[in-house]
Amino acid sequence: MQVALSDLKLNVGHYVDLAETEDVIITKYGKPAAKLIRFGKEPWYTKQIPEKVTSIEQLFGTLPDDIEFDDIRAARLSK
Repeated sequence: MQVALSDLKLNVGHYVDLAETEDVIITKYGKPAAKLIRFGKEPWYTKQIPEKVTSIEQLFGTLPDDIEFDDIRAARLSK
């Protein structure tokens, strides 16, 4: 939701309550100037990266044991 700075000054309590459910963009002269977010909301850049990537783990064991990686590389480069 976007709100003008002048309106925020008059109804700050309302917009603080509203920030509990959604981000409030504060505009100054019609341009975004600040963002009011819920306290304790974790920003996107602090989210944890998963320790295991399951899609890669599923690839292990798909090649037969008698194939060498050098043979695969040579076959790909010859195309």
